[in-house]
Amino acid sequence: MNAPFPSPTTLKRHKFTIDDVRAMSEAGQLPKRAVLLDGEIYDMPEDGERHINHAMRIAANIIRAIDAEKYFVGVQTTLRLSKHNAPSPDIYVLADGPPQGIVPAERILLVVEVADTSLNDDLTDSASRYARHAVRDYWVVDVNARAIVIHRTPHDGAYQSIARVEASQIAQALLIPDLAIALDHVVPEA
Repeated sequence: MNAPFPSPTTLKRHKFTIDDVRAMSEAGQLPKRAVLLDGEIYDMPEDGERHINHAMRIAANIIRAIDAEKYFVGVQTTLRLSKHNAPSPDIYVLADGPPQGIVPAERILLVVEVADTSLNDDLTDSASRYARHAVRDYWVVDVNARAIVIHRTPHDGAYQSIARVEASQIAQALLIPDLAIALDHVVPEA
């Protein structure tokens, strides 16, 4: 006779860590594109052409605008926020060289997500995650509306300041004095 199966709400959940994910990946147990978010592993869909075009043009603009000796620019690579959070933002800028392990919030100067089909997630789940990890300057590039939604002043898992910058306007980075972007100049309208 089988014992009754407990309700999923009473079952213990297990959070994965970066080390768990690394081991599973090395053993070939994960898809090629997976991320760790709040201790859970998610498959990452392939990026569409518009997304890639915007992300790469914005990344190139950032790289040209800043001093490579002072900053590190990560493009579509893992950013380790904590042992349970390792998203792969489209672009991020760090102070003091490349990431080594978990990156302290004070080194994270800018995180940029390019949203073609992921706008809702980038404005809600991702924004909350970056706010909880004290990312002080988080941008969501809305490909469809041709605008940048800038999130600043993280507090208690939410951003206190959210502003929208249209494509013809200049978005100025909070913590990188030489970095200013106008989408119209970076990604001309098709």
